[in-house]
Amino acid sequence: MKKFVLSMIAAAASTVMMAAGWPANYGGVMMQGFYWDSFSSSRWTVLTSKADLYSQYFDLIWVPNSGNCMSSSSMGYNPVYWFNQTSAFGSETTLRTMINTYKEKGVGIIEDVVINHKSGKSSWCDFVNETWNGNTISWSNADICRNDEAAAQGYTLTGAYDTGDNFDGSRDLDHTSANVQKNVKLYLDYLLNDLGYAGFRYDMVKGYAAQYTKLYNQSAKPTYSVGEYWDGSHSAVTNWIKNTGYESAAFDFPLKYVINNAFGNGNWSALSDKGIAGDPNNNRYAVTFIDNHDTYRNTDKLVNNVLAANAFILALPGTPCILLAHFQAYQEEIGQLIKARKAAGITNQSSIISQGTQGGGYVMKVQGSVGTVLSVSGYVSDVDTNGFKLVSSGTNYAYYVSNNVDIEGGSTEKKDIHVYVSAPAAPYVYAWNGSGNLSAEWPGDHLSTTATTSDGKKWYTATYNAVSFNLVLNNGAGEKTVDINGITDDIYLQYSGTTNYSDVTRVYKNDSASVTLPECAKWVDGHLFCYLEASSDYTSPNAWIWNGSKNFTGGTWPGKKLTLAGTTASGAKVYLWDGGVMDESNMPTGVVFSTGTGSPQTADFVYTNGGYYSTSGLMAIVPKSSPAVTGDVNGDGEVDITDVNCIINLILGGEDTYNGRADINGDGNVDVSDINAVLNIILNS
Repeated sequence: MKKFVLSMIAAAASTVMMAAGWPANYGGVMMQGFYWDSFSSSRWTVLTSKADLYSQYFDLIWVPNSGNCMSSSSMGYNPVYWFNQTSAFGSETTLRTMINTYKEKGVGIIEDVVINHKSGKSSWCDFVNETWNGNTISWSNADICRNDEAAAQGYTLTGAYDTGDNFDGSRDLDHTSANVQKNVKLYLDYLLNDLGYAGFRYDMVKGYAAQYTKLYNQSAKPTYSVGEYWDGSHSAVTNWIKNTGYESAAFDFPLKYVINNAFGNGNWSALSDKGIAGDPNNNRYAVTFIDNHDTYRNTDKLVNNVLAANAFILALPGTPCILLAHFQAYQEEIGQLIKARKAAGITNQSSIISQGTQGGGYVMKVQGSVGTVLSVSGYVSDVDTNGFKLVSSGTNYAYYVSNNVDIEGGSTEKKDIHVYVSAPAAPYVYAWNGSGNLSAEWPGDHLSTTATTSDGKKWYTATYNAVSFNLVLNNGAGEKTVDINGITDDIYLQYSGTTNYSDVTRVYKNDSASVTLPECAKWVDGHLFCYLEASSDYTSPNAWIWNGSKNFTGGTWPGKKLTLAGTTASGAKVYLWDGGVMDESNMPTGVVFSTGTGSPQTADFVYTNGGYYSTSGLMAIVPKSSPAVTGDVNGDGEVDITDVNCIINLILGGEDTYNGRADINGDGNVDVSDINAVLNIILNS
């Protein structure tokens, strides 16, 4: 022990090791439980309902600022109230339920703490006074930086000059003010010791000097603190960490931009710079990430190789933070990677024992407390995997652990897992896991057994007995999908038989016949059509529908605006795409739904005519109905003057809720020629 203490002093690191900030040798993984406008996925009640799932993988979940911002659509970055906890994400009661539910499962909730700036209740500077636990916080213009924009609006500001960058969306708080410091300390005490948060994510820490983060954390003593110091400079971020007295970790923005270069541009040698996570002196304080709520909606977003990039940070030292949108898109794969990381004992201070460019990619080994992770990024064909077993792989990444690592912890029994495939012809399935092949050698098992679900859809089936496994679909003649990894339960897949990843998709519901369709989802006889049950963040949605030779939605991205068809029993809006008369010799193969701005957008789904989709995938196929009577626009079984009125209303700008029946002549337009067609039917009936 004496030798250990002396060596620490000699290394001048005793202060670092004793500081709070972030735990040493921490093996947990964090999730950012929101992205911009993700209300349908991130309300407190929704997050609470996901506790059983998320707690399997994540130890910390970062949520938006929960204070009242006086807006039903605020993401929390314009704070008005600190102690009033009714927000766009839910009430204080549902917030406390969420925090306590996760706490019981061993998961800490990280609060997004926005103290760089504050918003007034009804004007620029009228901050609200609040009381908690017998203590009142009050404000004056002396608590606002004197060089804030409010000064130019005629407000008299008597605070000190800003100690950091300006934020012009709200008033910059003067952190030199004793009153501001008192108020912030009380607020943080409330978050930790009343609401029960596990720690803090400090927003825009460039906006005030690092010494104040040190001051606040030394008062509050959070176990977890991470600052958003948005800068690609390694030295700038590590200097901020140092200037907090090592009382806080920081998001690894230097690594973020390396990842964009490597995984976004294919410059794999860029991975020789691993940001703060690759710095043995500071990796304890590195929180690594691919995208956050800001970068996910701007030009910094990683568009390509997202799963491969997540696999990379899940092999690195530092504490990985997985974006909710990425986990939603790759739940099985990322879940299995997290399990493997933890099983190998990789922590925020693990050692990178070998690394370097190789062929068309980058290879890295990281030593954990139990075993070793071998990470392959890019296109490397000659990696020595002797002594390792594969956990997950794709066209441009692979993740291995040493053979001694038991990913499932020896506690999960094998079970029969069924694979269901909808394909033009009997497909091949090549399946494997860390123990070896589960199927025949490549190209795998040629499926012949079929099953039919109650909606009449035929599926080719196979069964594998395993805890988890990976598979590739192929046609036995060289055309194949990318690897589909981390399968732990029955999986339903659609495969069109070509080489693109977009030609295989998981069906959202296992048995589409189990979905209760709303009355508005009706068959449109003889037409190309599909429906979207839109989540609340898909307002005025568009569809982009194509095959290898044709764009069916016209114009440019994001395609054609959908028509409101009706609502579900729960109030979700259902939209229709009607592509006009169907040509069975030239059918669409793919569909993407998005908003009018193109973001957010779904993954590429296989197009199924008559498909009823959610933003997660195909849910059901609308059952065929008896062909509508030509000219019966309103669907009442009669062709009369009311049908003419329906067409006139539609021409004048009304919503098309008639499932395409108003286009009588099938030319793709609703116009006066359709009125004439109905009148002719009436006159000749």
